Amino acid sequence: MLRLVIEDDEGTTHVVPLIRDEITIGRQEGNTIRLTERNVSRRHARLVRTGEGESPTVLVEDLDSYNGIKLNGDRVSSKCTMRPGDLIQIGDYSLALRVDQPSDKESRDTEIQMGPPVGLDDIATQLHRVEDDVLPQTEQGKLVVVSSNLAGSTYALDRREVIIGRTDENDVVINHRSISRNHAKVIFRDGTFTVIDLASSNGVKVNGEDFGTASLVNGDIVELGHVKLRYVAPGDDYVFSLADIDDVVVAGGPSTGRLVGLGVVLVAIATAAFLLVNRTVEPSQDPVSHPPQPAATDVATPAPPPTDPVDVPALMQEGQDLLGAEKWAEAAKVFGRVLQEEPDHAEAKDLKKKATREAEHKRRYDQLLQDTQDEQWHDAFFALGDFPEDSIYHPRLDSVRGKIEGGFADFELERARDLARRGDLATARTLQIALGDKAFAKRQADLLGRELDALEAKERAHELPEARPPDVAPPEVRPPHDKPPPEREAPTRRAPRERPGQDDASYEELMKDALRHVARGERAKAVELLEKAEKMRPSDQRPHQRLCAIYRPMGRLEKAKHHCKMWLALEQNATYKPAIRKTIEQLEAELNR
Repeated sequence: MLRLVIEDDEGTTHVVPLIRDEITIGRQEGNTIRLTERNVSRRHARLVRTGEGESPTVLVEDLDSYNGIKLNGDRVSSKCTMRPGDLIQIGDYSLALRVDQPSDKESRDTEIQMGPPVGLDDIATQLHRVEDDVLPQTEQGKLVVVSSNLAGSTYALDRREVIIGRTDENDVVINHRSISRNHAKVIFRDGTFTVIDLASSNGVKVNGEDFGTASLVNGDIVELGHVKLRYVAPGDDYVFSLADIDDVVVAGGPSTGRLVGLGVVLVAIATAAFLLVNRTVEPSQDPVSHPPQPAATDVATPAPPPTDPVDVPALMQEGQDLLGAEKWAEAAKVFGRVLQEEPDHAEAKDLKKKATREAEHKRRYDQLLQDTQDEQWHDAFFALGDFPEDSIYHPRLDSVRGKIEGGFADFELERARDLARRGDLATARTLQIALGDKAFAKRQADLLGRELDALEAKERAHELPEARPPDVAPPEVRPPHDKPPPEREAPTRRAPRERPGQDDASYEELMKDALRHVARGERAKAVELLEKAEKMRPSDQRPHQRLCAIYRPMGRLEKAKHHCKMWLALEQNATYKPAIRKTIEQLEAELNR
């Protein structure tokens, strides 16, 4: 049975069986699930069950709420697919899916529990923990505390989902006052561990930077409140040593750990001073207080095993060599090791950021070349315009720029011609004007302009009234009470060419099929259908709206931005436009990271 686990900001958890195919969530009476905090809208979200069996899923739709919805820390623009292990945040509430087998009593009682809409506080339930599959030994990682509080403590990342917090119901319990009740979650996806902030009071940092969601690289330092933990990837044989201790800097005064450490140092200094004074006093000067002592035998104290010093300059050179070879991920790891030794190393920080940025730019560059090869001219052209100028890959685009611009111009020319054949001269003229604004498309714009001028002239000719021959006498004026003469047949006017009904049916079927694939989590197939629909009706904003929402979670941010802009240009409802602009701004911020 599919269940929804809902937890508020105080850690109180409720479990709701998803019996209905559709439920609504909001603050006002009448919702299936009522969440009463003020940061929940009256009608906030709709959940539609879309899958069962081995791959249960739920389609989550934002009902134009004020504060929106987050999936695993990322804002959802309109709809998303939720699977077991995903975390949805609505206001102060966290929602997760759980799959388990219902008991006989639950099977009989679920219809009663989910009958009328009820408030969350009315649901009789108990605390449940979402169980996760245990990872194979070869894929298990760990977190090792490297701050003086709890130094050396090790926590296994041995499940696909591990919740970290201060209280006992968490999978990993870190009992420190700076840790929230439920502070963070670490999930395992596609061979990578990702840490997600669960709206904690003191947040989550990775290598000193605040993150809501961050994928972890071996050696990353994760800060949960005032506790620092080193991420140890599967297969790494890292062993904690005292030299690894690195306290969190807390504004407003020294931490308890630092005070304890300072106290230990002061005690050691005082003891050493006392022994030194005792050694300098001669026995003859004070025979009572210092009687002669037998000669002591020096006993060597075993020294701790030596640790190989880290050669920071050598690491910096290695990282720069990797940058030169464009091995961005490896370079980021090396600079991360430098920062473990010297957290304030400014050059290492800058170079690690550069490596991370260029890794993303390399992905975008490869995708752009693939789009060019596949003759996806729209995607390639808009990706070309949005490509960061400070990337080392930007100058290399000159080799394909002419091909992309020519392909885009020819594609727009044919698209406008198709619109004109269908009778939509206004949209075709809009495309022609847009082409005319681009220097590389002047030839296509001029050619299209002449063709549209000729078509518009024909349209006007059919609209003119028939000319009366000059030798025909003016019509006889009749009294108003006389029967009017029979009306002369109006001149024939050619109506704009309409799409046949079959095309309308095909278009709507494409849209419906795309929505079904979205609901099943089959994004690639949905994208293929929506791209076809967009070419059938360029002036309809619906394909752009859905592509804007689908491309973003797929990581194809350039395409998401393009379709969001097209949606904004075509949207007629002014109340939707601020939200669309905000989505575009968020995409631009993500692309510029």
